[in-house]
Amino acid sequence: MLKLVGSILILVACSGFGFSKSIEMQSHLNELEELKKIFYLLKSELQYTRAPFAEVFEKIGQKTREPFGSWLLDLCNGLNEKRSGMFWDMWCNSIEENLKGIRLKEDELNELISVGKNLEYIESLDLFIEQMEYRIKNTRESYRTKRKLCQSLGIMGGIFLVILLL
Repeated sequence: MLKLVGSILILVACSGFGFSKSIEMQSHLNELEELKKIFYLLKSELQYTRAPFAEVFEKIGQKTREPFGSWLLDLCNGLNEKRSGMFWDMWCNSIEENLKGIRLKEDELNELISVGKNLEYIESLDLFIEQMEYRIKNTRESYRTKRKLCQSLGIMGGIFLVILLL
């Protein structure tokens, strides 16, 4: 009886690990899509309303889910308080402070940081949005295959361990 319970626990744990990896990849895809949405909103606000950055960040930050909403609201507060002089420094610091726990890869995070240099130019926003669309497309394609692979490997790994230990 004890072996049966242990075997079931091992199988459930390994399967859960595979499914959690699958969920992690899905949340990465969701974060990329949220960033694309933010920059679409940013582009349209800057292009059509020509409002100051602080207003735009506040407006978009209220519409966006966490942690991106707090990041944009922090940028808004920093601009209103004229916290650290240069906008570029404020942009980098707010990304480091507010977007620590997100699942973006290092190169995606570096692109996000570098887009702050030329934020006032609509063309740079267009380029960043195109890059995000390309990344989302590639991530979505790889997610389809890797999702089933992770889930299957979790289940098969659990079965293998159960057989090995019995």
